[in-house]
Amino acid sequence: MKGMGGRLCACLLLLLPGMVLATPMTQAPAMTQAEVRELLSAEPAQRARFEQEKQVAGLAQPLKSSGELLLVRGQGLWWHQQQPFELALSLTAQRMSQQVGQGSVQVIDNPQLLEFSSMMLALFGSDEQALARYFALDFHSTEQGWTLVLTPLAAPLNKVFASLTLSGGKQLDRLVIADRQGDETRIHFSDWQKVALPLSAEEQAHFAP
Repeated sequence: MKGMGGRLCACLLLLLPGMVLATPMTQAPAMTQAEVRELLSAEPAQRARFEQEKQVAGLAQPLKSSGELLLVRGQGLWWHQQQPFELALSLTAQRMSQQVGQGSVQVIDNPQLLEFSSMMLALFGSDEQALARYFALDFHSTEQGWTLVLTPLAAPLNKVFASLTLSGGKQLDRLVIADRQGDETRIHFSDWQKVALPLSAEEQAHFAP
């Protein structure tokens, strides 16, 4: 769809499910934290699309990017930005690496960034025990959806992040990251899909040492 008419139609399509859920006949009960954790960790391997906006203090317009991700439990997270330029970030329990465009893969050997990598794996893997090492957890749920606010407990994360907020319904829909500089990053996730195991050779290469 293009133009204002297309955007209006898209907005109406997004609103319709919420209007249906608002009727007593079809309201689902609020989910518990355990149910959300089980929902997010049900599949051993998943892929999704993401759209990201970062609002930087002093800039009138947010910085936008989009791409895809691959999350494999026990292996790691592959974050593939496709727009406005190609950048791939691979996070595993042992290392963090990045590749810009078709350039060479660069291993990031920095203790603070490796700590960030472990945090991201716990976040996307819905590892509550691991998350509790990094954050104070504040969970809320209604018939319309759930929200989990994470407040960093110690350095180095509490020096960088003010809070991370996850929200969704039957899947993770949104992640909002507020940092200590007053900037905010909003990430919308869509099109979550189960990935068949074993991974293809191309998929497995994303996590190669």
